[in-house]
Amino acid sequence: MGSSPRVDRFLVCGLGSLGQYCVYHLQRFATEGTVVSVTAIDRQRPEEWEVENLTNLLAEDLLIGDCRDEPVLLKAGVQQCRAALIVTSNETVNIEAAIAIRRLNPDVRLVVRSSRQSLNELLKLRLGNFNAYDPMEMPAFAFAMAGLRVGLLGSFNIGDTRLQVVEQTVQPRDPRFDNARAVAQHKKSYRLLSHRPQAEIPASPNRAFYHWQVDTRIRAGDTIAYVEIADAPDYIQHQSGDWRSRWQAGLQAVLKEQPLQWFQRVRAWMQVNRTRPLIAIGLVTALVLWVLGAIMLKMTVPDLTWTKAIASGAVLLLGGYGDVFGGLENDPVPGWVYFISLLITIISLLFVLGVVGIIADNLLSARFSFLQRRPPMPKQGHVVIVGLGRVGQQVANWLQTFRQPFVVLTEAADNLALFPKIPIIVGNPIQQIRHANIETAKSLVVVTDDQILNLEVALTARELTRQQKQSLQLVIRSYNQRFSTSLAALIPNARVMAVSALAAEAFVGSAFGENILSLFRLNEQTILVTEFLVQAGDTLVGKLLSQVSYGYGVVPIFYERNSERRTFDNRDSLMPSETWMLKAGDRLIVLSTIDGLRRIERGQMRPPRTWRLSMGKPLNRGNLSEIGTTLHRISGLNLNTANAFAQNLPGTIYLQLYDYPAHHLLAELRKLAPDVTLVALEEGEKK
Repeated sequence: MGSSPRVDRFLVCGLGSLGQYCVYHLQRFATEGTVVSVTAIDRQRPEEWEVENLTNLLAEDLLIGDCRDEPVLLKAGVQQCRAALIVTSNETVNIEAAIAIRRLNPDVRLVVRSSRQSLNELLKLRLGNFNAYDPMEMPAFAFAMAGLRVGLLGSFNIGDTRLQVVEQTVQPRDPRFDNARAVAQHKKSYRLLSHRPQAEIPASPNRAFYHWQVDTRIRAGDTIAYVEIADAPDYIQHQSGDWRSRWQAGLQAVLKEQPLQWFQRVRAWMQVNRTRPLIAIGLVTALVLWVLGAIMLKMTVPDLTWTKAIASGAVLLLGGYGDVFGGLENDPVPGWVYFISLLITIISLLFVLGVVGIIADNLLSARFSFLQRRPPMPKQGHVVIVGLGRVGQQVANWLQTFRQPFVVLTEAADNLALFPKIPIIVGNPIQQIRHANIETAKSLVVVTDDQILNLEVALTARELTRQQKQSLQLVIRSYNQRFSTSLAALIPNARVMAVSALAAEAFVGSAFGENILSLFRLNEQTILVTEFLVQAGDTLVGKLLSQVSYGYGVVPIFYERNSERRTFDNRDSLMPSETWMLKAGDRLIVLSTIDGLRRIERGQMRPPRTWRLSMGKPLNRGNLSEIGTTLHRISGLNLNTANAFAQNLPGTIYLQLYDYPAHHLLAELRKLAPDVTLVALEEGEKK
């Protein structure tokens, strides 16, 4: 009698768009030996189901209630759940629910929808086994990359090192790729992800990587994608120490300057703005008048102290002529002193108070400059963003990061101050799109909260640019998979993406205990940058990186052994060799689809092929030990077995290998022995 299947229980709090896609992707992890049981809680039954047959994917009918209430959580079986995905649209509710769930189940994995990064880090330390994501942030990056249209699919940091994913068409005589062997494009600085011949489409929509054979050569006109190490980003270095030490250090530096350096510094300050010379003249005039008035009063008024003379001089500058001489009416003050003091007051009113007005005017101008000083509209080669909601803001931020010219169309003027140096058109996008120079734009990113408006804007732009030689790249936000499929059929070359569908893959990947660092789109699939901390009993323990790569269909880009673990800043750990064997405590970062994560979770590796390795005697018997080591290192064969085979050459041995490691093994062994053959056995062929 067969054993009963394992049951993994999950709780989804909130069945909005994101919650529904989370349920859908969780069920993709179900296998013949494992049942995925999903329970959902929401305050009310959704008016519209964005995922077809979603109710059939739930273990029970939707629980109506508040996910913060303990009785509701207990009824949902939270104490038996492996993970809880808390994805309501109210972040306050999400945080409260996470705390309540942790109280009921100390071991459950918490995956929370939240954009409060600082609070998320604190909760991660306090609650443990906790990850939080902003569902708008990572998908917005995918929208921005699609709008860039320069071949950059993704960009992310591992420590202080930036990696980027590039897609390009191979040009004739390209020194790196033209006529190069695809299997050899695993370098220390970059790694090939995808190869699509010019006349073909991707071989399988279910396979994101490794679309080539060991004998495939890359030709001019082919489309390739690869991940590479880019330059490390520049960071602003802040001085350490408190404000007193920084002030003292700055004062000492100023005092050490020569008079000529002082003059040059003041001159440079005055040249920055045309009002600064006026301000400087006013301040110098005020100082001269103050000193002159104080000395004059001290010398002419009997028994007047220096303190009162200086104070009286300041009062004169501020128009206090009557205040000063009202108190001196009994003193024998010469008439010319009255006259000079009056001149000081008049000059002060003209110069000093005028300077104060200039300063106030500059402050007010700076406060409202965002309404007046926007740059002109780009003429060509720009991106047009329609919608300035949360997704639109994130897309705009990314385009600014990559210094891409763009213009924004929005119906609401609420968020204009966020982008003071960007051209923004306020009004109906359908009516205003022509004013954004759409005929010469390179892409249109439509991300409003109304998917029908998104469709209308996209079709309007397509009609306006139909006669243009350069096609307009359309990137459209949708809200459900059915609408996305319909749009893809209606506008074949458009990139249609649903924010919730993209974000849900990251939430579900994290629900299984992994850390999702970023995501991007490749070959019409979402690729997750996923961090694994290998634990005892994992399906990764004891596997070579080559077996992980080709067995699970993922791309390792960072590997650090437990004994060497320091930080992510070790560049030697990037693009690791496929001959490393994973052990408990190791850290691994891979590029993977949600299906790749599912295969790792379930240990469902694609079976390797059986190969017959035949070797003659090496010319140098000193190579025997190296032959055994090479065989063990690349194939994973037991070291004693590999050495025994090497010591008894000539001989034949059968190995379980994937195609690419087999090719690598053959190349390495032929360096050590002249007579080496490696033949793949057909299925059913006897050893």
